[in-house]
Amino acid sequence: MNAVAPADGGGAWLACGASVTGSEHRRRGLGCDDAYSYGIFGDFLVAAVADGAGSVTGTSAWGAFVACRGILKDAMDPDFVDRYRTGSTDDAQQLMRSLFARALQRVHRQAAAMGMDVMLLSTTLCVGLADRNLATFAQIGDGIIATERDDEIATMLIERKDEYANTTSFLQSERALDDSLRTACCAGVTAFALSTDGMSYKITDVATGDAYQPFFRGSWQHLRSGAEPQRFEAMLDNIEDDQTGDDKTMVLAALGQLSSGTPAETMRWAHSGPPGAGTDSGGSVPSAAIDDLGEAAEPVPVGAHNWWRRWRK
Repeated sequence: MNAVAPADGGGAWLACGASVTGSEHRRRGLGCDDAYSYGIFGDFLVAAVADGAGSVTGTSAWGAFVACRGILKDAMDPDFVDRYRTGSTDDAQQLMRSLFARALQRVHRQAAAMGMDVMLLSTTLCVGLADRNLATFAQIGDGIIATERDDEIATMLIERKDEYANTTSFLQSERALDDSLRTACCAGVTAFALSTDGMSYKITDVATGDAYQPFFRGSWQHLRSGAEPQRFEAMLDNIEDDQTGDDKTMVLAALGQLSSGTPAETMRWAHSGPPGAGTDSGGSVPSAAIDDLGEAAEPVPVGAHNWWRRWRK
């Protein structure tokens, strides 16, 4: 579990994330097409989840991975963090839009490196940014965003389906940044969750999009009480699949209390590993060591399809 205390000694952002392969993918011998990332820098937090298109399973996992890793790299840059902390709500939404634009550029470069049409890497993308004063959310696609404010739990930025209920928008869709990117800013957020749609039947009312409050309340409570990340992955894996048998991915974040001894400006992060790597990545470094996050700008070499499923602290 990656967490760090803000310098004022108050509540700290806590976070954990996991992704598990859906039962239908397992039955067909396929890997997980979802990805996630999150990072904490003082009182600043970024989180992302992405769901590679099932119609191009396998290659779409690369789009999801590259998008999430790129969001993490760009948002954890100290200049980006400073601009977010000192900017207005309009500034925050522009910063969020810039993250999506750069993520799209990275996916295009990955597709070119793989010699593939970018639509074969089609992915949704759902992102949250927060400090102690403001939270900003955005998504393209059918992810789930739930927030806790004044002890009230609600979903936001729900994708409204047309007559084709099983369709969604992707980061690579035509004019997606102009027509499909939905953003919102809100103050007073004390917890949030980002999820791909693989658990929508379990954690929301699919007719209205409303949050199933006991799930989120209990999950944030476990996070605040110090539950191990491995238990969170096991919990996702044990949630009975809906009729789709889809992959399940979630990042939880909540303000809570840490034990003493955590340096206030340590940078901590985690992200799912590339398809075929077999491991997730995470760590912590002094705030000056931003380069230790790794260079997300370069396309990732594609290895054998030995798909990852394991969480690592």
